[in-house]
Amino acid sequence: MTAPLEAIDGGRAPDGWERLWASDRWPLREMPHSDLHSSVRAGSILFAGIPQPWFKEAAKRWARARLLAGGAPSTMSHYVQHVRAFSVWLAERAPAVSSPSQITRAVLEDWMLAICSSGLAAGSKAGRVTAVRLFLEEQWQDGLAGLPRTAVIHVGEVPHSRSRRLPRGIEAPVFDQFIDPANLALLPSEQHRTVILLLAFTGLRVSSVVTLPRDALLVGSDNHPYLRYVNVKLQREAVIPIGPTLVEQLHRQEKSLTATYGPGGTSFLLPSPPQRKGSSRGGGHHITPLTARTIVKSYVRKAEIRDSHGRLAVWVHPHRFRHHLGASMVNEGVPLSVIQRVLDHGSIEMTALYAHLDDATVKREMDSFHDRVNVRGERIALPVDGPLGQAAWMKDRIARAKQALANGYCGLPLVQSCPHPNACLSCENFLTDSSFRHIHRQQLIHAQTLRERAQQNENVRLVELLDQDERSLRRILDGLDALDADNAQQPAPASIDELSSRRNTKRKRS
Repeated sequence: MTAPLEAIDGGRAPDGWERLWASDRWPLREMPHSDLHSSVRAGSILFAGIPQPWFKEAAKRWARARLLAGGAPSTMSHYVQHVRAFSVWLAERAPAVSSPSQITRAVLEDWMLAICSSGLAAGSKAGRVTAVRLFLEEQWQDGLAGLPRTAVIHVGEVPHSRSRRLPRGIEAPVFDQFIDPANLALLPSEQHRTVILLLAFTGLRVSSVVTLPRDALLVGSDNHPYLRYVNVKLQREAVIPIGPTLVEQLHRQEKSLTATYGPGGTSFLLPSPPQRKGSSRGGGHHITPLTARTIVKSYVRKAEIRDSHGRLAVWVHPHRFRHHLGASMVNEGVPLSVIQRVLDHGSIEMTALYAHLDDATVKREMDSFHDRVNVRGERIALPVDGPLGQAAWMKDRIARAKQALANGYCGLPLVQSCPHPNACLSCENFLTDSSFRHIHRQQLIHAQTLRERAQQNENVRLVELLDQDERSLRRILDGLDALDADNAQQPAPASIDELSSRRNTKRKRS
C-alpha cells in the first residue's frame, strides 16, 4: 500500500486538495489549481465506482498530477471514466488482482482482447486503451508502485479508430443569415452580438472565445487590427488579423462593459453577469462555453435562421464556424500553411482535413470539368459519378498542371507526348473552356487577317490552313456559347434576400 498523499493548499477551494481528496466527486469548478483561463466550469471528475481502494488512490494521484501539469479538467474527466471501466473489469474478470504487482502483461492482453471484441465504437476503444496506457505509464512509480515493468501497453496496440470525419461547415446562405445586421439586432445585448461575430469571423474554438481578455483588440505597426487570444487547447497565446465589422462590434462591446462594470471592473471581454441587477460588481469570471452554445441556439430560433430546405438551423454549434472558415479558405485557394497559422493548429495534418473540399466546391469543380469543348465545338461527355468520374477529373487536373496551353488543355494520357506540337486547333485531343474565350476571339481575328494577307499574296496552301483554323475557332466559340446558354437555364440558388423575404412572409401568415 502507498502512503496517503499530503494535502497541499489550493487557491480556489477553501481547504485546497485536502477537502477534495476525501470525496469521490471533484467538481471542475472547485479545482484548487484552477485559474481564470479554465474554460470548462461544469461537470466533475468521478472516482465513485472504482472497487479497489489502492486503484482509486492511484487514479486520484494521476488526476492531480495531470491537472497540476496543466491538463484540461474535461479531458481528465473522460480519462478517469476509462480507467474506472478498467478497474471494474479487473474486479469482475480478474478478481485475483489485489495489488499493482499483480497487473501482469498477460492480464493486460486479456483486457485488450475484451476491448477489441466489445461493442464499443472504434473511437471509444482507442480512447479507453489510450487512457489506461497513460495511467500505467505515468503511475508505475507512484500510485502503482510495484507494477511489473513488463505491464505496458505499446503505442502500436492502441486500436485504430475509423477515418476521421471531415470538417463540416455551414451553408453560405445560413452563414449570411447569422451575420445579417437585421438578425443581429434581434439579440438582447452587445455581448450576445459579440459572441456571434467572434465565432463567425475568427474561427476560434469556443474555449478561446470565452476566455478573451478585455484588451484583446490590438493595432499593429501597419495600423491593421488584430485579436490576441489564448489557444486553450495548446496552452499558448496567438494573434490573428480581423476585419472592420468585428472591430466595430468590439468597440461597442467595450462601451457596454464600461457602462456595466466600469473601466476596470472586469478583465474579460465576455464577462459573467453582474452579481445582482443594477450592481456594478461581478464580471470576476468569463462566460462558459455552454453559455456561448446557448446563445447560438437561441439566436437561431429568435431570428428563424433556416437552411436551404427551410429547416431551422439548430444543428449549428460554435465549432461549425471554425470548420466554415477553414473550408472557405481552402475553397478560395489559401495555402494550407497559412490556414494552419490562422486556425493555430498544432500540426499540418489537422489542417489537411480541410483540403477535402465540401460538396458544393466539388460539384462546382466537376461541373466546370464538363463545361469543355473539343475542336469541333462538341461538349465533352465524361462519367459524372463514381470512381471513374473522379479518376477522369484527377487526370484532367494533373494534365492542366503538366501541359498548360495558351488556349486550352491537352487531353492526351499523362505519359504520352504530343506527336505534333503547335497544331492544337487540328488535334482531336485538344480541349478548352470558357476561360479561354477571349484568346480564341483574338486568334480568330488574327487568323482572318493572316488569311486575307495570304490571299493577296496568292499563297494557296497557307489560305487552306488558315481556313481550317478559322472553322475550328468558330466551332469552338459556338460550342462555348451553347455551354453558357445551357448554364444560364439552371436555377440560381436562393439569395439571402430571398430567404429573408420568405421568412418575413411566413411570419405575417402566422
